Amino acid sequence: MKGIILIIIILLVVIGGYFIFSTNLVQAPQETPGQGEEKSEEVIGEVSEEKVIEAREITVSGSEFIFNPSSITLKAGEMVRLIFTNKGSAPHDLRIEELGIGTKVIRAGETDTIEFEAPSSGEYTFFCSVPGHRKAGMEGKLEVIE
Repeated sequence: MKGIILIIIILLVVIGGYFIFSTNLVQAPQETPGQGEEKSEEVIGEVSEEKVIEAREITVSGSEFIFNPSSITLKAGEMVRLIFTNKGSAPHDLRIEELGIGTKVIRAGETDTIEFEAPSSGEYTFFCSVPGHRKAGMEGKLEVIE
């Protein structure tokens, strides 16, 4: 009987020690005094020096098998936030292959946004990359002027 009680006491000590030891390992490292303050000052300094660049918002909707508007004109170097909304019943996206950009393929009623800087002057084609949609006429023109 004394042997069983001794085993139970040893198990309780081992299990308790495990929990105490593992709790200490999970705790976050302690900061030295002033360390947290320096980090805060650095972040505040970085944020205050950032410049906010305004982006021109352009909304384009897509449906079977058309974009509205089907023609967009931008100035070279202009920051653009293009908001694409699927107003059709089939999935659609908007891609500008020459610029390597595009939205995700989205379902009816969904919206996706991409941001980019307008490239040098020229004409670029935007289109829906869902198989068969471009062939059905779902494309438009992006003109970039100086």
